[in-house]
Amino acid sequence: MKIAFADHNELTAFIRLLQEIVLTMEAELPSKEDILDRYETEARIELIEELYPKVARKQFNTQKKNSVTITKAVGLIIFKYREIALDVYAEMLKNRIVQDIHQEMV
Repeated sequence: MKIAFADHNELTAFIRLLQEIVLTMEAELPSKEDILDRYETEARIELIEELYPKVARKQFNTQKKNSVTITKAVGLIIFKYREIALDVYAEMLKNRIVQDIHQEMV
């Protein structure tokens, strides 16, 4: 699935969304007593963190739309953490992305 960014502000908002998801998952780790559940959460964190370099190196110009491809696994993680509260701009982007992921799932 591709997520398109109209400008640098959307890209920054997407990075904030990813960072907030990682922070939320890291906060859950100490309460996880099941080793497998803990390992799964750590694997999800790694999946999200793998996107950082791909997203951070995106540059914008007027000729082309910039986008990043996410896997179904990453899309599922974003969808699962869709209740995370963000600033207004990032919240609008998150809602658009969650809707796109939901359409892809259906």
